Amino acid sequence: MPARLLGFLKRPAVAGTGAAFILRGLTLASRFLLSLLLARMLSPAEMGEYGLLTAALAFAVLAIGLEFYSYTLRERVPATPAGRARIIADQITLGVIALLVIGVLVLAAILVDLFPSRLAPWFLLILITEHISLEATRILIITERPVRAYIGVFLRGGIWVYAMAVLMFTTPSTRALETVLVWWALGGTLAIAFSAISLSSLPWRELRGYRPDWNAIFAGLRTARPFMLTAAGALVISYVDRFVIDRFVGREALGIYTFYSTILIGLLSLGGSVSHQFLPKVISGYAASAQAYRVALRTFFWALLVLALGTTIISSLLMGPMLNILGLSLYASGIWVFYAMLPGIFLRMMADVPSYALYAARSDNYLLFCNLGAAFISTLFNVLLVPILGMYGAALTGAIASAVLFFSLAFLAWRKMREDRRDPGATATVSLPPDPDMLYP
Repeated sequence: MPARLLGFLKRPAVAGTGAAFILRGLTLASRFLLSLLLARMLSPAEMGEYGLLTAALAFAVLAIGLEFYSYTLRERVPATPAGRARIIADQITLGVIALLVIGVLVLAAILVDLFPSRLAPWFLLILITEHISLEATRILIITERPVRAYIGVFLRGGIWVYAMAVLMFTTPSTRALETVLVWWALGGTLAIAFSAISLSSLPWRELRGYRPDWNAIFAGLRTARPFMLTAAGALVISYVDRFVIDRFVGREALGIYTFYSTILIGLLSLGGSVSHQFLPKVISGYAASAQAYRVALRTFFWALLVLALGTTIISSLLMGPMLNILGLSLYASGIWVFYAMLPGIFLRMMADVPSYALYAARSDNYLLFCNLGAAFISTLFNVLLVPILGMYGAALTGAIASAVLFFSLAFLAWRKMREDRRDPGATATVSLPPDPDMLYP
């Protein structure tokens, strides 16, 4: 029996899945550790500044990538190695242009005193490393090297947190926001170096003299446009509250809110990682039959419900005692904000089920409409409620926007399931939904 079990564990598929699961778990754990570490080592005002920086980075990474991978994914899968190298070269060209535009915007923001000049170099460096390492991860997944992809994710978002924690505890002089940014950039650089080695087998020498295929780039932008708008809507729901709190309540209150938001976005990322495992089953079920489609969605729903309920209940029970043990009295004073934020995160996690149901059915317009609608409501209610209720207004707005998103998606998914499906093979070229790793702490 032990020999048979050992043989089973040594199977490449089993070992690869196990390694990916461990790496993913360590990466998610590092996000939780990071939030605790920042709360211990930084002042609430510095924590608030970190919250604004990460929110700006999330939008900037989207602006550089433009969700172009939703197009290149389809092109890379059937392409030859030389063709894949050319596609990557086109994507690099687009990224460089977008980065130059963002650089000009950051410079303009500094000149009008909307962005701190001392953080601008780190912002741009992290932006570059995050974008490149994120796209490299997607390429590794497409080229069927998932373990290497998750090693890159761990280097980009995990290992540097553990190293920085040791440094901050042993060297008090390093307890500053700049230290976090230095290590963050270092983690991204390590991920890029590892990905470059992993992708070195592609025929890069054949690109000598290659000129960008602008027709392909423009075609990709047209394909990626709805996915970019959908992802932008998701980011607005997650991050617009930080800017509004900073404007109407203050930087210290934003620091407290960012602490709790960082933890909850980690839970959302965990849910997104689980949802991605069900995506191929939902797509296959839709392509097979109405019954298979419903079975896949039913299994997905119950699995995600258990996860969402379990994580929200456990976090609500542990948060108070944990803050007391760590001596974070200032953050403990705002714990009811955390409790008020939980319903919104729960609904955001559960929204993956109807979202993926519509996604598998290629109802991209429905997804776009629901996400942009929820983003509009999030922005409007934050502006209306935060000046009156402070952080509680932002938490209430999160719940309202998430409820609108979930129930609108659920209604449209229910309608879609009742329709006659006349093109069962239509999902053969479907691309990926927004990546959960787009959501930064």
